[in-house]
Amino acid sequence: MASPLSDLDELVLKCRDHKAKNYIREAVACYKAGAFRSAIVSTWIAVSFDILDKLKELSLAGDKEAEKQIEAFDKARRIGDIANSLKFEREILSVCRDKLELISPVEFIDLDRLQEDRNRCAHPSMTADGEVFNPSAELARMHIRSAVEHLLQYPPAQGKYALDSLTSEVESEYFPTDIKKAVVAFESSPLKKARDSLIRNFTIVLLKKLINDAKDYKEIYRVSTALNAIGVIHRDTYRNTLSDKLSSIVRSLEAENLDRVIPLINHVEDSWSHFGADVRQKFQSYVENLPTEKLDDIDVFLSINDLKEFAEKRLRKATRAELDEPLYFIVPLQVSERIIELYSESRSFDQANSFASTVIRYAGDYSKEQIQKVINACGKNDQIEYSFEVGSVVNALRKNKNVTDEEVDDWLIEAGLKKFAKVKDEEVEVDG
Repeated sequence: MASPLSDLDELVLKCRDHKAKNYIREAVACYKAGAFRSAIVSTWIAVSFDILDKLKELSLAGDKEAEKQIEAFDKARRIGDIANSLKFEREILSVCRDKLELISPVEFIDLDRLQEDRNRCAHPSMTADGEVFNPSAELARMHIRSAVEHLLQYPPAQGKYALDSLTSEVESEYFPTDIKKAVVAFESSPLKKARDSLIRNFTIVLLKKLINDAKDYKEIYRVSTALNAIGVIHRDTYRNTLSDKLSSIVRSLEAENLDRVIPLINHVEDSWSHFGADVRQKFQSYVENLPTEKLDDIDVFLSINDLKEFAEKRLRKATRAELDEPLYFIVPLQVSERIIELYSESRSFDQANSFASTVIRYAGDYSKEQIQKVINACGKNDQIEYSFEVGSVVNALRKNKNVTDEEVDDWLIEAGLKKFAKVKDEEVEVDG
């Protein structure tokens, strides 16, 4: 088990830059020497200087509130205004909590106690006559730990400014759509060493943007990639946020707007698993009754176990006209099966001819078994066999890399369609 002293040394290493390390190292040295009052005073000095450094960094980055605070501090120091300097010190924690959001309300309580104990250590007038404030080792160690874990280990941007900065970065057209590159981009941002509150707020902002506001595929890719990158960098906080907030965001959607969830399910990894039972049930019903214009997204639903059954039910109801519209880069097996089924059931030359283009469109994706199934259908259904487009269908099937010409010829002959087979000249002579 690590000793209290080694724990303090580890706290020093957690500080974000060399200045913070030097500030708190002095407090740790005082603690090790048994000078607990000096340790508390040094800890408050470390906090004060770290806040000033953060204000300067934020001011240079364009934060107006930080700029205002630094100007007030510099003015008081320049003219020797002790009263305003003390006022600045008294109020700085409140400014960090309320205006800059560098610390949370709970963290404020711990740091405010540090400030109070520092005053008791450094100012005899703060104690009763004849009494000396003798802080315990535990109290001094607690203050050192609070200073590092609440403030010194973090970069300056953690509140609204950091959130706005991260959101603007994702909105930029130059934000990467590759997860690895997005992680690299975030490693140089306030997200690298962010408080849980910033991670949660940023995740929620992106979820709402993806579901409610994303207007084109470029924006969808940027936002979804950003969400996936957060999941890589801060896995636990990210997943907890999805579990806590995602369902409530989706519940706020009107039934006719459920399609806005499709990009989320399609591009944000494992998002479906974070939906509540009621949201899943609602979306399952949506998939089962999927609008015609959304059939090109059915491959997404077929890939999710909880939605596959409902997507297949919808496909069984799909008409020729509905399946003629979508353009699949790789046609799902269930879709191609439904296309072949509808083609096989053609009840007229017109049906066979009009749907042949759909059969041909995905001919290169069919399995060997499906090709044989189409050929058998051509032989069994005279509305297909004597249609104008049947030859084009057979030629398209031959181009499929899953079969050879010999296999196609064998199936054609078995189906009574030898006229479409590529027989050799000598075979023609024998037959003659």
